[in-house]
Amino acid sequence: MCACEGTGVIRNDQGNGCYQFAPCICEAANVTPEEVDRRRQKVMERLETAYQMQIQEKVGIGA
Repeated sequence: MCACEGTGVIRNDQGNGCYQFAPCICEAANVTPEEVDRRRQKVMERLETAYQMQIQEKVGIGA
């Protein structure tokens, strides 16, 4: 993974509470807000599905 850890911004903690921020040139920095929203929505849908499966297992509905 890039130094930006997928955020598109490289953060350098100087150890005294000050941060330096610099834009990154990796793919994460070149993603449009619409693409970020689309990806976020997909993740939320997967999390909701996983949550529903866990609830069904607790209730005894699932396999």
